[in-house]
Amino acid sequence: MNQILKPSFDKNDYIECEYCKKKLYRKTIEWQLYGNKKVLALDYERCNCKKAKLYWNEYDLKKLKMLEEERKLKLMQEFAQKVDKIIKNSKMSKRSLNYKFENFEVNSNNKKVYQSLKDYSERFVNLEERKGLILTGNNGVGKTHLACSIANELIKNGIPIIYGTLINLLAELKNTYDNDNNISEMEIIKLYEKVDLLVIDDLGKEKPSEWGLEKLFTIINSRYENNLPVIITTNYDQNSLINRLSINGEIETVKSIISRLYEMCYLVKINDIDHRIKKKKVSNCTNNC
Repeated sequence: MNQILKPSFDKNDYIECEYCKKKLYRKTIEWQLYGNKKVLALDYERCNCKKAKLYWNEYDLKKLKMLEEERKLKLMQEFAQKVDKIIKNSKMSKRSLNYKFENFEVNSNNKKVYQSLKDYSERFVNLEERKGLILTGNNGVGKTHLACSIANELIKNGIPIIYGTLINLLAELKNTYDNDNNISEMEIIKLYEKVDLLVIDDLGKEKPSEWGLEKLFTIINSRYENNLPVIITTNYDQNSLINRLSINGEIETVKSIISRLYEMCYLVKINDIDHRIKKKKVSNCTNNC
């Protein structure tokens, strides 16, 4: 026998309407399953007198508002947990997490670039932008700060990112070779290939091995084929980067990587002074002048 639910009223259990004194009986549901009968007691019926209707309308509105507030609070808590998880998985350092558009030092030299990258992050958050960026410039002009500002804006909006130098990202792959590691190299590569945004900081600073170039090509090519963005920061232009990453004169793999990056990214040149040296000079003057 299938389950049967039958609504009814318990005529022995009632209250009186506080406005018109009408008897209001307890609503019940009879539950039958395989010959066994149970009765589930529900709320009392509602009176349909004018004052009772007014009361219950106000009650339902308050209850609905309270449930909506509880729903929003739950969503906020879930979103906060999601952001915390994204931060943990992003591999960003405390310093990187502190780099924001709000604390970037804007001047006449970088104002235009700053605004264009701020607009870029807004388009990305609004799903209006799928190309990546190659940020080039000398040391200390703010490439890393601006790249991290974009990454942090995405994190704030619940968009997963992974950040690191090439050497650090490759080190994560090498760590999977340890016998006691419970995650495989392929699983890490898939994370790099599929994450919404991959940020590779200071590309060209360190020379990778042939193994490293092979892994980099695999990651970049996958993101290229799947139209997923990459943000690169580097001190080198296109040709210099090819020469910098080449090993023993073998440049074909490097050229394939750089060619794809330049096709899938906007090139943004940042022309400014070295702010790290400027801050050091100011600090020395403050201490000694």
